[in-house]
Amino acid sequence: MLLEQNTDDAVFGHFGAVAGYSLAAQRAMHTFRTGQETWKYIAVGQRKWANLNPAAFMYDRPLTFEDYYHARWIVEPFRLFDTCLMTDGGRAIVITSAERARDLKHNPALIMGMGQHNPSDEVHQAHHLTGPTGAKRASEMALKMSGITLKEIDACEIYDCFTYTVEITLQDYGFFGPGEGVEWFRDGKTEPGGSMPVNTSGGQLSEAYYMGLTPLSEAAMQLMGRCGERQLGPATKTKPPEIILCSDNGGILQTHTCIILRRA
Repeated sequence: MLLEQNTDDAVFGHFGAVAGYSLAAQRAMHTFRTGQETWKYIAVGQRKWANLNPAAFMYDRPLTFEDYYHARWIVEPFRLFDTCLMTDGGRAIVITSAERARDLKHNPALIMGMGQHNPSDEVHQAHHLTGPTGAKRASEMALKMSGITLKEIDACEIYDCFTYTVEITLQDYGFFGPGEGVEWFRDGKTEPGGSMPVNTSGGQLSEAYYMGLTPLSEAAMQLMGRCGERQLGPATKTKPPEIILCSDNGGILQTHTCIILRRA
């Protein structure tokens, strides 16, 4: 099926999501000088969260910058730890009315706002690979519906099929400008103890790949206070979360959803 859908690419040895995202990442390296010096902070930072999560596939496997650089190539410029896990399993969330949720066992996480934008170009013709991706308009819609600004976000759970996806998503949300990612990530901002925690379960890079449910379920559980050793707040020397932004992404940066949740 894959070969039938991508005949023009496959005859040149180019097929699959890793190859598609590698084109986006290579273009970003040229356009705003990003690369592994930025992505290593994402991979290592998320692994630190996974090391606090007993359910994470990489729970007992610390990652250093040296490990990152010595890992094998998957498709350049992505090394092994730039790419998400392949996971068998399942995950679920329950959505109901706020009124009904008041009678349930756990305090709920409430949906404040959401937005979606779908550039939908084939990767070869796309102009959005280095931004703005669908994340920009999707987040603008979600923030407007929520009635808040980025300054009120306490943590982010970002769809992280690749390290570059985390960078370009946060960049398009407006947390930093093009080419500023390396400085934004460098000081441990997204790690335990940081001022803007990102992918607190370890994400798809280090916990498990359950598509959009990996970030969404983690955001809900954090707001419910059900995350144990990795719980945002005193346990991880971070701010107790009131509002968490999470994302989902599809295709090769062809579709994007942004959802903002808050504590009840």
